[in-house]
Amino acid sequence: MVALAVGAAWPVSAVTGKARELVVQADQLQAAPNASDESARRAIALYEEAARLEPNSTEIQLKLADAALTIAAWTSGDRLRWYQLGKSAAERAVALDQNDAEALFMLAAHRGQIASLQKDLGGLLVPQELERLLSRALAVNSRHARALHMMGMLLHRTPGPLRLLLKGSASNAETYLVAAIEADPNFSEARLDLARYYASRRQTSQARAQIQAVLQMTSPTRPRAWREKHRPGAEALLKELPAE
Repeated sequence: MVALAVGAAWPVSAVTGKARELVVQADQLQAAPNASDESARRAIALYEEAARLEPNSTEIQLKLADAALTIAAWTSGDRLRWYQLGKSAAERAVALDQNDAEALFMLAAHRGQIASLQKDLGGLLVPQELERLLSRALAVNSRHARALHMMGMLLHRTPGPLRLLLKGSASNAETYLVAAIEADPNFSEARLDLARYYASRRQTSQARAQIQAVLQMTSPTRPRAWREKHRPGAEALLKELPAE
């Protein structure tokens, strides 16, 4: 009976080891300085295979959701497909751990992007659902930079009539955006959005300070996004600002 018990444990151990190998390979593809859409697709395939081997791993589901969010932001193809894949992975992660801040954020992020693509932001329940998910994430981790950023932009961009259904107000947007960059000073997207927020309110010096922080960034959290989107966006915004 002892021999049988030991033998039965080997397949589980082998599966775990194989899943870990796949995750390591996918992580390396994601972290590569020359990461591309193709390498992101390969990473997603590896995460999916690892998830099949380890269906109860919250970590793998979160990596899959994050990779799907990344590729959807870059692809010129079927973005909805990737957001739906990420949403499914995030839902699985939340089901595995309802108090995981990253899982709650990922679900909000994918749900929001799907609503945007499907022109469903006018639905009464969508902003409320996103606020609820983000509030839960921030209750677990008050310094979750991406959740803070998304909450700030949700409060800033939600149309007036729908904003009445939210617990937060538009005046809270700046607080969340500032908190996001305090949690992650190298969060170039949050800094650029904060610069745009200030520019829209003619707070030129504050906008300029955030723009310069983006332009002078040496270790952006997401290098490709900074290089190809946020730095050019900051340069363009700087040209639009009135001279001091």
